[in-house]
Amino acid sequence: MRFHRYSITHSTHSFDRQSLIDEELDQIVQVTHSTGETPEYTLSRILQELRDEGIIEFISKGKYIILDTSINIEDEDIK
Repeated sequence: MRFHRYSITHSTHSFDRQSLIDEELDQIVQVTHSTGETPEYTLSRILQELRDEGIIEFISKGKYIILDTSINIEDEDIK
């Protein structure tokens, strides 16, 4: 998943929606061969689905934390 790549690149388990869109959306569209007119809204819907599945957790406006890997909470900025 692209948020895992973002996490590794930035050495964090938290990410915000807009940064993920800014850095990964073009690659996501290319890999998925998306032809939709609003891929950023599709990404938001998928983030909601991943939240519902317990893979990520919403922690504040537009900010998420990845739950499917171990987290060193002292290293995270979850404000």
